Amino acid sequence: MKEFNKSYDAKNEWTNFFTQSQMAYPSEPVIRLFKGEYPKLNLRKDSFYGKKIGDIGCGDGRNLVLLKQVGFDAYGVEITQQIVDKIVSNLNNGGIFDATVKVGTNDSLPFEPNFFDYLLSWNACYYMGDSRKFDSYVKEFARVLKPEGYLVLSIPKKSCFIYHDSKSLIPGYQIITNDPFNLRNGEVLRMFEDEKDVESTFSSAFKDFVFGSIEDDYFGYDYHWHIVVCKRK
Repeated sequence: MKEFNKSYDAKNEWTNFFTQSQMAYPSEPVIRLFKGEYPKLNLRKDSFYGKKIGDIGCGDGRNLVLLKQVGFDAYGVEITQQIVDKIVSNLNNGGIFDATVKVGTNDSLPFEPNFFDYLLSWNACYYMGDSRKFDSYVKEFARVLKPEGYLVLSIPKKSCFIYHDSKSLIPGYQIITNDPFNLRNGEVLRMFEDEKDVESTFSSAFKDFVFGSIEDDYFGYDYHWHIVVCKRK
């Protein structure tokens, strides 16, 4: 296990990880969100065709494959050009040649205002890097979304394994010190107390919040997440 690293370099860690690994399957909860039907959530599946969706922090590109399949014009964002190049290669190897992937960050997305109909940030919106201003992320997500556009998020709960043995930096921000995957030690994450805290933080620019929940024990990992769907004001 890595020791806590004050000189943590997220770009270097994630570039090494994603450029040396193969593309995985789309996340199961993302599949359920965009293909399932739920009494509390009304994402009209027949409205996806031709609509623009951005996958912010798209990793190896796995969810872009699904988003293309259900009809979206899909765009991805990752934090280094090396990761972007690897994602494009992954997609091309899977027969997808028309997904656009760009370099960007949560507070600097390389798209015009009101560009997207949907924005997805799966396991990504809470990584802070050198920033301690999560409000700038909220403003940037709202900037690139059209009014009434949908924002779909996954956010770890306080009980998630990621936060085990983490240290408080300032209220709401935790330094990761015991990541079992050796990728995040030294990273600062925005930690939310509960659903009310999530809604309060995003409500400056978003409305109509609907929450889901994941609470699984993946053989010793507390896989506990908030799932959030809301609309831009």
